[in-house]
Amino acid sequence: MDLLTHIFDKNPQTLPNYQRIKCNDPNLRRVVVALAKNQRSKKSICVAADIAQLGREIGRNTALTDLLLDDVNCLDHGDVVLACHMFSLLCAGINSNRSIEELTISNFSHNQWKIGYCLGPFLANSPNLRSVCVMTGGGYTKSADNMRLLVEPLLERNSPLEELCFIESGVDDDMVVALVDVFLKNPRLVPIKLQIAACEFGIVGCKAIATLLKSPNCPMETLDIPDNFIEDDGAVCLANALKKNGVLKELCLAGN
Repeated sequence: MDLLTHIFDKNPQTLPNYQRIKCNDPNLRRVVVALAKNQRSKKSICVAADIAQLGREIGRNTALTDLLLDDVNCLDHGDVVLACHMFSLLCAGINSNRSIEELTISNFSHNQWKIGYCLGPFLANSPNLRSVCVMTGGGYTKSADNMRLLVEPLLERNSPLEELCFIESGVDDDMVVALVDVFLKNPRLVPIKLQIAACEFGIVGCKAIATLLKSPNCPMETLDIPDNFIEDDGAVCLANALKKNGVLKELCLAGN
């Protein structure tokens, strides 16, 4: 069973059945958290207690396998500090979950890269986690440090992710270099599938990925990097790297 959860304020006129929306149902396998906005102001009408309770319910549900956090940028109330606080409350509960296999985080804005800090314990300790996907259609704060903030919790894992995806999330050359640097220093973390789609990296990031592909025992089987800016030089760089790689099975460069 799936559940689409909207968290509103407790005004009965807004959502009469508010109390019936729970994420601790043992039959749940997939939860989509789409946090509600005031349609006039476009700001969240969530309250901290509701967010914290939702996180606790997700954390306690051992049946969940798939979690999508969607449109969490609406937590901002126009206040970045408050947005981060609210997201931290949500993650405090989620971090205790050990059953989730797939995590997708979608439609973030300025607080997008707080995910590495707030979800660090979950990324590090969730034993069944196979896939992490970060995508956004909004603004973002880009830096190599933010990429490390997201990836470094994975260093504590006993097993690598099968899939790591960044889609329209503003990943630029510096961030790709930072990501590859972590992988080169910790080869066991290299995912089977790496996707960086519709982002902003070019030849510099492409050279870093080529270095990863040439590294001994690189386990990556799928590299999906469409709609970036690698151009001809980047394609040649990857082609040369593949001469020393016998593992990669799928490569997508569409739209470059």
